[in-house]
Amino acid sequence: MSPRIPWLLLLAVPAFACASGSTEQQTSPSPFANVITREELQELDVRNVYDAIERLRPRWLQVRSGMRSFTMETEIVVFQDGVFLGGPEVLQRMGIEGIYTVRYLDGPTAKATLPNLGTRHVQGAIVVSLRPPAPDSWNEEPSSGA
Repeated sequence: MSPRIPWLLLLAVPAFACASGSTEQQTSPSPFANVITREELQELDVRNVYDAIERLRPRWLQVRSGMRSFTMETEIVVFQDGVFLGGPEVLQRMGIEGIYTVRYLDGPTAKATLPNLGTRHVQGAIVVSLRPPAPDSWNEEPSSGA
């Protein structure tokens, strides 16, 4: 075997790794893939939140096939400012005016953070906010003692 072949392989492997790395960056989701902002909503010509999600983040509305618990269908739930509203169909009756953000939570995060889900088998939650989020308490400046 020629000694040139190992050197060629050493040169080819890093080039291949760089090429595949750039592809991954192009296909990786945006850091805001789980949020639709007020600005994004205002740029759309849609009548309701359902249509906005269908256009911008259609995967939020899809229940993966085969997802089912033993006794219940897997579902996507909708909340507005901490209140359970129902399934995605309620978004068809909700205009986009006055909405601050629309956020998607995966099933485990939804079950851990949203109230009153009980025994529902939740794949995800769409959370509509009409006001900006409260500041994080851990990022606030500590008050000085008197």
